[in-house]
Amino acid sequence: MRAYSPLAMCLLLAAGPALAGKDFCDTGDGDGGRAHSRSIVSGHSVPTGPTGGSCEANMIVTDQPQAAGSAYWRLRDLPYNAGNIDALKGFEDWPELPLCLEEVHLPSGNASLRAAGVIEPPIGEPGGPYSESTFLEWTFQPIGIEMGERVMTLSVLVDGRGTYLRADWLQPSQREWSYANGGGALAPVKLDSRLVRLYGSGQFSPQRFTLLHDGAFVRVGLGLPVREWISFALPHAQWRPTRLRNGLVAGTPLSQGLGLRVAWPTVIPGKLNRESPGEEQPQPDPDPTTPQLD
Repeated sequence: MRAYSPLAMCLLLAAGPALAGKDFCDTGDGDGGRAHSRSIVSGHSVPTGPTGGSCEANMIVTDQPQAAGSAYWRLRDLPYNAGNIDALKGFEDWPELPLCLEEVHLPSGNASLRAAGVIEPPIGEPGGPYSESTFLEWTFQPIGIEMGERVMTLSVLVDGRGTYLRADWLQPSQREWSYANGGGALAPVKLDSRLVRLYGSGQFSPQRFTLLHDGAFVRVGLGLPVREWISFALPHAQWRPTRLRNGLVAGTPLSQGLGLRVAWPTVIPGKLNRESPGEEQPQPDPDPTTPQLD
């Protein structure tokens, strides 16, 4: 257990998260193995795990003592290895992977922001300074073809008018690229980008998104049920996801009380990241009589 000052944590974020846990989930309501708890996401009741813990990525900065596995700079790094693919196929919404942006606490955007930029606004609305945090990277590679990766990133942007989601479709110059490891010597080529307004200033509500790899397309669904899809085209259908990262990988430096919280409503805690990366073919289910480590 360690306590970090807000300044120290701000510097940690600026350097990029360096810690990756052995599970994709933060769990912590400590239900001690009792029956499924349930939570409400956009009016729907969903299970949050057999041990009572919910699957979430808690990225809210705090100066209180934190276990290393739940600290906000932890990177939830999900390789698409055999065990993880097998587990994902057992989740309720497969092949869709829903997530919910539960909390957003970012500077609202003003002239004093060091990292200020200007949002490209919808027609008829003025632009202005903003803050942003990139919280998700989804990486794809071709099967049996010598081509570079494609990466979809999701970022939250906040200015004086409201909160936005930006989806970027990137072509990195090297394999295993990530903002989390410094982004490499060369910035990725931005092939496409979409910006949608989630809600106005002071009007926060949880936002449901859905990730979907559908043939030769990578999609992000907005709303529950999905009211709109943001779609990016892969060069052809022979591509597969190789890694999903969830954490504050880039953006405006944060201080105490700032950050994001993301819930994964159909992901079961303790089921992911149980083996080393590299295997691509799912393996048979383990013998149910064999004890499994969390």
